[in-house]
Amino acid sequence: MEGRAAVWTLVGIVVCFKLGTALVILLNAHPAGDALGLLIATNWLLVVIVVLLVAGPALFWFRLVRVRARRRRLERGEWEV
Repeated sequence: MEGRAAVWTLVGIVVCFKLGTALVILLNAHPAGDALGLLIATNWLLVVIVVLLVAGPALFWFRLVRVRARRRRLERGEWEV
C-alpha cells in the first residue's frame, strides 16, 4: 500500500508540474500565438496516455451503471406482475 501512495504522489507531482508549466507558457507567450500549437505538438502523447488510462475504468463504470439499472428493471418487473 505504501508503494501505491508513493507512485500516485509522484504521478500527481509530474501532472501538476506539466499543467503549471503549460499554463505559464500560455500566459507569458500568449501574444506570440504559436504557444498553444507548440504545447499541443509536444504533449500529444501525454494526452493519449491519459485518455487510455481513463477509458478503461470509465467504460467499466458505465457498464456497471447499465447492468445495475437493468437489474432494477428486472426486479421491479418481477414484483409488479
